[in-house]
Parts: sequence; C-alpha cells; structure tokens
Amino acid sequence: MTVTHRNENRLPLVAICGRPNVGKSTLFNRIIGKQRAIVHDEEGITRDRFYGTASWFGRRFRVVDTGGIVESPVDEISRKMQEQVMAALREAEVILFVVDGRTDITRTDQVVAESLRRLGKPVLVVANKLDNAAQESLCVEFYALGLGTPIPVSASHNRGVEELVRAAIALLHGTDAVVSDTAGEADASPDERSGELPEPTGEPAEKDAVIRVAIVGRPNAGKSSFINALLNEDRVIVSTVPGTTRDAIDVEFTWQGRHYVLVDTAGLRRKAGIRKEVEKFSVARTLRAVRQADVCVVMVDAVEGLADQDKRIIGYAMEQGTGIVLAWTKWDLVEDKDRRFRQLADMIDREMPQIRFVPRVTMSNVTKQRVFAVLEHVNRVADGCRKRIATAELNRLIEAIKARHNPPSQKGKHAKILYATQAGVKPTVFVLFVNQKRLFHFSYLRYIENALREAYGFEGVPIRIELREEAR
Repeated sequence: MTVTHRNENRLPLVAICGRPNVGKSTLFNRIIGKQRAIVHDEEGITRDRFYGTASWFGRRFRVVDTGGIVESPVDEISRKMQEQVMAALREAEVILFVVDGRTDITRTDQVVAESLRRLGKPVLVVANKLDNAAQESLCVEFYALGLGTPIPVSASHNRGVEELVRAAIALLHGTDAVVSDTAGEADASPDERSGELPEPTGEPAEKDAVIRVAIVGRPNAGKSSFINALLNEDRVIVSTVPGTTRDAIDVEFTWQGRHYVLVDTAGLRRKAGIRKEVEKFSVARTLRAVRQADVCVVMVDAVEGLADQDKRIIGYAMEQGTGIVLAWTKWDLVEDKDRRFRQLADMIDREMPQIRFVPRVTMSNVTKQRVFAVLEHVNRVADGCRKRIATAELNRLIEAIKARHNPPSQKGKHAKILYATQAGVKPTVFVLFVNQKRLFHFSYLRYIENALREAYGFEGVPIRIELREEAR
C-alpha cells in the first residue's frame, strides 16, 4: 500500500529558519501572499513545518515556515520542533536565515549560521524588522555571520520582500517552477470556462478532484498521530502534552490514485478552557478548516467515549454541511472490543441519533489498524458530498414518497409538495416548493431525508431541506 506526494511537491522548496520571534511567520505569509501561519508576539507559536506555494516573477515555488531554533531544547516538544526544522532544511533547495535586524548577533544566531554552513546549501541572511531606510544600515553587522550579504527587509511593512524573493529565485534550479500563462484555464473544464453549470446527473463529481479532509477532535484524540501513521513519517509533532498542535497544517498526498489535503488541526476545548489569545487563534483556524473541508474526520477517544465537546464539534460540522466520518481512536487500548463497540453504538443512538447516517470506524495509530479504512470512508463521503440528483429523477422520488405517506394536514388544510430540486452541494441542499410551509412538521421532513438517503446513499453527508412557498 503506497502513499505518494502530489506533483506540486516537485516544485523547488525555500525554507525559512531562525531563532524564535524574529518574524519568520510574518515573512512566510508575505511571500505566499496569504495570512496562513499564525503570527503572535509569544515565542514558539510555530511548531510544525508549515508549507505554502508562492508565485513571483513568473516562477512558482514552495515555501516552508519552521519553528524557532533554540540552542539547547529542554523539553519533548522543543526537541521535536528542532527535528522538524532540520527536516525542512534538509529538504530545501534555498534557505532564508531570518535574524532580528534591530538586535546584536546572538549566540543562537552564530550556532545556526554554523549549522547552515555545514549543510552546504545556498543561504540568504534576512535582516528583518528594519522598518525604514534609516534602519537599513543596521544590517551591516550580520556580515559577521559569514553567509554573504545580509538583505534588509521589514516583513510586517512589506519593505525589501520583493528584492529578497528575487534573490531567492535566482538560486533555484530546475524548470518545475515556471508558471504557464494558461495554467488556470487549461485545468478548467469547458463548462467552467464558459460559466455554465453542468447538468446534474445523479453521479458524484470527478474522482480525481482533490479531497480536503479536516482532522478534528478534542486535544490528545490522536489527530497528529493519524497523519503520521498514514504518511509513515513524523510529519507533524506528536506529544502527550495537550495543545501541541497550534495551527492548521496542510499535508498533501496521494493514495490509490486519489489526491488529498489532510488538515491537522488544533484540539478543540470547551470555551471555559480557552485562556490564551493564541488558543483563540488556533480554535478560529480549526473552525475555518471545518468550513473549508469536503470531509471532517472527527476523532474520538474510544476509551473515554463521546464527550460534550465531541458533540459540539460534530454539530458544527453538520451546521456547515461538511461531510463527516467518526473515528474511534486508541482501539488498541480497548480490552473487550465487541462489548465496547456495542456500548459506543448505543451511546450514539441514545445521545446523538441525528448522526446515524455518519460512518464509524475503529482504529489505532499505534498498530496502524484500519488507518487506511478511514480514507475508504472519506472517499465515499466525499463522493456523496459532490453528488447531484437530476430534477426529473428527484421529483419521481418525491411522488413515490407522497404515494407511500401523504404530507400532513392541519384543520382540513392539506400540505402539498408542488415540486423539488437540488439547490446545491457542499452543503447538500434540497428545496421543496410547497403551498404552505407551516403545514409541514419536522418529522415529515425527516421522513423525506431518510427516503433520500435510502435511494441515493449520502453516507456521512448532512442534508438540508428548505421549504419555499409557491402560490397555485
């Protein structure tokens, strides 16, 4: 069973490194042109490798933001952060060594410079935080690092960034970075280029489309371990310390011919447990990842069972119309597995009967038991999220539903469904045009939803049914 990275990973890589709080994430955001990495005055915000793609001067390349380099890591997370930094530097073709241009050279700067010399790769010294022309002369001191001419920039004020990127591109090799003038148009379908929507067919969209998967759950549910188990490498930091993951980390790969972007997210706590400003940023990024995902894999500790916060996470995904897969993690720690599985199934039926349509899988990141089975469920849910039902076919089903069970009536007034259509996907929305909305009880709408699932599957796909009045 092979896992391979997507073609875009062949683009040349520029790594950004330096000690903590010198502005690496601000520079990363500036180069890729998006506010992707969390920026904060607190040290140690960036922990994992954070990748993005940039396009400058007709060239495309990847950029990786790394955690701050410290001389003597004192705890597990700090040591793993340094391992992530070194992995990024070994992978990179060009390295941007960021220093604080307003301070003297520190011992850590000297240690980093020596390490970079040993790597034997092109290095650009970036003297950051020089916000105006008067301050640019301060960068002269950094000649002493022995890595060439320092480049003065102010990432926060966008000063000198263009010159820096031009210098970095000059050091890149290969032709993979060249941007085609027709790249966006060539990848688009004829319908997309003409602005016309394809006719619904009842089939899912093309299977080679990228599936964006948000891995969500409470702290220490096994989200980062799951990604590492899939990739068979320590791609993201894993620790027993809650809150290890602070940002939403995108990881691209291909499995069995299908392309994915896995988004490792910060664990979601109860609101009362969120005290630091950084945690608020992390939660906001996680919720955004849920909104932007095709499918959410909600990871729940099988030993602890479904907690109130798990229910909130699932509820949020349903509100957004995002597909859901429920993964019971740490299955290797469960002793009586048959008994526990029945208990968990009963727990869902009792406490969240509204998610009976959600597929569930038991898995272990330690033994890698059924980690790829999770992706099999993701594939089916993603296909369901893209499925469109032709209007004529949908109305035939509605007629059959009415024949089996007539819409309700109140005080002699009969509810009538005039016709139906599917209004959209992601979220999946069906619109019923009716005579009077007030005549329809929620139980009848649930009956229609169940009939839609029975006819078309929609495994793990939240379905919205909207009523619109049409006079006749």
